[in-house]
Amino acid sequence: MKRFLSLALVVALVGLGVPAPLAAAPAPLSNGQISGIAMRADHGPMANATTRLRNLASGQHVAVTMTNALGQFSFARLREGQYMAELVDAAGNIIGTSRMLTLSPGVMTVSGVMVNATAAGAAGQGAAGGGLGAFFTSTAGIVLLAAVGVGVTVAIVKATGSPSK
Repeated sequence: MKRFLSLALVVALVGLGVPAPLAAAPAPLSNGQISGIAMRADHGPMANATTRLRNLASGQHVAVTMTNALGQFSFARLREGQYMAELVDAAGNIIGTSRMLTLSPGVMTVSGVMVNATAAGAAGQGAAGGGLGAFFTSTAGIVLLAAVGVGVTVAIVKATGSPSK
């Protein structure tokens, strides 16, 4: 009797056009790859340098690797999303970043990424003594990275004239 009622309920729901889930939602793709080269400020390859990959939606690092002798790096088994590659010094300070890198169902491989170390970052300290990495590890830096990840654009304009002009 229970089988009959269950079958009758399913037939009624299908007849009314109410969709029934037939399969679980597909898992996010995790076969993405990002690769590129890290360059010093003098445009030479940066060998044996630590390169991190930051997920811009969460602000979290999802992978870390070392560059080879030619400055090349690669991250594999990545999910869809927007990322940024970061070149860091021995103290973990960010000394260079890539552009925003997007992995989507149609494009799960991004290659030829360039991460250039800044002269100030490569020297180990920025103007404020914390280096470029100090900003990107601060709350403001993480908020900025997340905003870039979702496409927020902000322009700051400073007026140079007096208010009466």
